[in-house]
Amino acid sequence: MAIVGNLAEGASSPAKDKSFTSYNRTNAGSPNATLTPLFSGEIVLDTTNHSLWKAMGLTNNTWVALTAF
Repeated sequence: MAIVGNLAEGASSPAKDKSFTSYNRTNAGSPNATLTPLFSGEIVLDTTNHSLWKAMGLTNNTWVALTAF
């Protein structure tokens, strides 16, 4: 059995593969009203306020804060 990096979504190397992270995208600030989710359940890392947000729907006002660290 071989371990192969997931190169989905055009990633050029396993180092860029985000399937091994706890978030899907990053955003400078809250994604509420500014970022449209790619799918329901998407998790975004807010790099300004150091918090995680989860999309509960498919519009830019469905984000819910998960944590602050």
